[in-house]
Amino acid sequence: MFNMEKYAVIKLGSKQYLVHEGDEIELERQKSPLKIDVLLYADESDVLIGNPYLSAVSVKTSVLEEKLGKKVRVARFKKKSRYDKVKGHRQPVSVVKIDKISNSEKKEEDKEKTIKKDVKTSAKKVEKSNEKKKTTVSSTKVSSKVPSGNSRGEKKPARKKSTGKNLKKEK
Repeated sequence: MFNMEKYAVIKLGSKQYLVHEGDEIELERQKSPLKIDVLLYADESDVLIGNPYLSAVSVKTSVLEEKLGKKVRVARFKKKSRYDKVKGHRQPVSVVKIDKISNSEKKEEDKEKTIKKDVKTSAKKVEKSNEKKKTTVSSTKVSSKVPSGNSRGEKKPARKKSTGKNLKKEK
């Protein structure tokens, strides 16, 4: 039925369209920044279904032209009374091209995988450097003196002031 290429079901206006990258669709005239809601996304590996919409999937579009659709003939007729009116109507139409369908969830997953790989490699480098430091630290002597807590000019905690009640009890 379909190729296993990327495709999406989008909602534009009040209608739903199944689109692929590069498709051109005609739809009722829309305002310039199109509000596209993605209902379903599928590519070779997975299918995502929105509840009701997918916020992680974006569809990039461009409006190619705005034109009038086919002419529709509207006729009013009443028999035996010589009443006959014919009107024509052309619905305004926008022609939209689907430029790109992208899934940001997949990109985030790929980024997380690369970050995890980077973390693993950096952890290995840190372990190797720690092993080198251990060998150099064991050969040097460590001083046994521990600096006191007041070396930075810290103030001693203030004494509690005694109240008059406590003085009477002590006498």
